[in-house]
Amino acid sequence: MRKALQRRSLIFFFGILRFLWNFLSNPRYTKKMGETILGELLKILFFIFHFCFSLFAGIGCSSGDSIRRTPEPALEQVLFNSDSFCPGFHLFCFDGDTRSLSFRGVFKNSTSEKSIFLDYYLSSFEVSFPIGVSLKLDGDWFNLRKVGTDYSDSVRISSFVPTEVADKIIHAKEIAFSFSSREKTINRFFSPVETAKFQFLLKSLREKLDTQSNLNILNP
Repeated sequence: MRKALQRRSLIFFFGILRFLWNFLSNPRYTKKMGETILGELLKILFFIFHFCFSLFAGIGCSSGDSIRRTPEPALEQVLFNSDSFCPGFHLFCFDGDTRSLSFRGVFKNSTSEKSIFLDYYLSSFEVSFPIGVSLKLDGDWFNLRKVGTDYSDSVRISSFVPTEVADKIIHAKEIAFSFSSREKTINRFFSPVETAKFQFLLKSLREKLDTQSNLNILNP
């Protein structure tokens, strides 16, 4: 549902952007406007709108929240999910997209235990037997323990992120990601911008997870 809403919103935004671009690039209008203040303001408005659109496709505009909190129906635990992270060039980045990454936090209400997982998504036709994922942090490789593999429209590989590894991720200057299957290994070295975004998503999730308190269950 959320993905469908995002796609419809992006189509709407793209239509507006296309209209603004055609309007500003049409000589009949630009000739009439010349270099007036109105023309310059419209150009500035276009670039601001385009910038916000680009962020929406990635982690969202700065006013948004990159972490979603979801209490479980039985109140046994609370789930926190970060926005999706798509390394490399992607016009759009949605939840569950092929080769996307996201962090997931779990707060157990009964014990106050807090856990963080890294989810990696693959096409169901892309891999036959997934082995696991690893992270290279400032030259050192860390193999993350695989805790689950979910098969649906896509394949989700879930790996546990220990506290010490989470600390190293946030403070790392260079980060690389590796996924191994029985057939091949995929390595991806993050750019400085991608590293900062990856760290931001983890840091935001940890902050939400750390401030979560036990939910009170009232019996009628």
